[in-house]
Amino acid sequence: MSKTTLVLQPEIDSRAVNHVRNTLAQLNYGDEITITVEAADAHQADPIISLLDKNGFDYQSKGGHNGHSYHINARRKPS
Repeated sequence: MSKTTLVLQPEIDSRAVNHVRNTLAQLNYGDEITITVEAADAHQADPIISLLDKNGFDYQSKGGHNGHSYHINARRKPS
């Protein structure tokens, strides 16, 4: 099992969404990914959540303890 971290800053744009899409395609069952965005951009995370849903990932989101970041932790579901 691998753990991958993506930091999408300064914003979630189409380039960032494509980067997430390409990264998800490389992950196997049990692999984990943490996607970090700025807390101010958390409202723009819907395309990322949609990709996780479509690609068979369980996920949980939470704010960072510094109040400046927002994390989405995900793991690919068994197929």
